[in-house]
Order: sequence, then C-alpha cells, then structure tokens
Amino acid sequence: MILFKRRSKPDYTDSLARYLPNDRLFAAKNVEGSNLRSLLNGLSAENFRTNGYLREYLDQIIPDKTEKFLGEWESALGIPDCCFTGTGTIEDRRRDVLVKLASLGVQTEQDFIDLAAMFGVSITIEKGSVSGGFPLQFPALFFATAENARFTIFINVTVPLQVTFPYSFPVPFGTRETGLIKCIFEKLKPANCNLVIRQVTE
Repeated sequence: MILFKRRSKPDYTDSLARYLPNDRLFAAKNVEGSNLRSLLNGLSAENFRTNGYLREYLDQIIPDKTEKFLGEWESALGIPDCCFTGTGTIEDRRRDVLVKLASLGVQTEQDFIDLAAMFGVSITIEKGSVSGGFPLQFPALFFATAENARFTIFINVTVPLQVTFPYSFPVPFGTRETGLIKCIFEKLKPANCNLVIRQVTE
C-alpha cells in the first residue's frame, strides 16, 4: 500500500490552484506565466520536497530495510552492547536490530527457538532434570543436586556434520552466531537457571 503517491510539481501546482475560488479575482491561477500561477509554482516545490521526505521516511523506517535510520535504531536499542558490536555489514547490523527487537518479547521455549532461527541456527532445548535423570541418556550428565538439574537448561545447537570433522586437537568449537546466541540467551534466561550450550551434529 502506498500512502504517499509520487506526484510532479505541476500536479501540486494544479492541486493548490483548485483550492482557490473560481472567480475573476483568481482567474490567473491557471494561466502559465502569471504572477499568481508563478506563486503557486513556488509553493508546489515545497509540497513536492515534503512528499519526497515522507516517502523516504516510510521506505527507510522499517528496520530490515533501512540504511539511513540504522544508527537511530541501534541507538534506541542500546547497540553496541556486550552482545552486539554495532559493526559489520548493513545486513548484519539490520539483523542485530531485528534480533534485539524480537528479544524484548521472549518468554516461551518457542520464542528462544525462533530467536535462534533469526541467525539461521537450529536449536533444541532440554531441561537438566530430563538429561541428567534415569534412565540415563548418553552421554550421561550428572548434577551435584536435584535442584541443580532442575534449574539447568541445555541449548543444543545443530551444526552440519561436515563442519565438525576432521579437526586437529584441541578442537575450537563455536561460531560467531553460537557466541551471540549464548550471550543473548544468558540475558534472557530466568535468573535462577544455568544455561549450557552444546553443539550437536545433524
């Protein structure tokens, strides 16, 4: 939907002329070269410029399309912060703005999964009480107390098999996206829970 149609300066001149009465006093409003028509031409230039600014604003205000207002979006959302640097390509910065906006409403398990998907990362979430209980799932995970298990959340980040092996040891696991996800999730998780990020192959 286009809220502000693109019109020419003559269109705006004609529009202004139509606001004036159709009597002898204003008969020159449609006469090219007359003083009144010249005045309307001058006024129409401002309307033309204003229309351009409004169209540009509507085109640029949306976070996933903006270039001119990207700095304003980052400033409004507190970027840079401990997770987002506010640097990188335009696409990376737009995505970071969208992720920061989306993170403001994260509450459910599915919200966390959807947030990771914005980075192109597939995750699953497991509760510690399930992973560390009996019957054991391997690899087996043990907790000092049942309370520790209950308040531990495992985020399983799915990575393609071809990016994990062969590796020389020590193995440098993790990607920029995984690091960002961990940073964001640490801020979003319930304060009484521990978060463990694990990488699993497809």
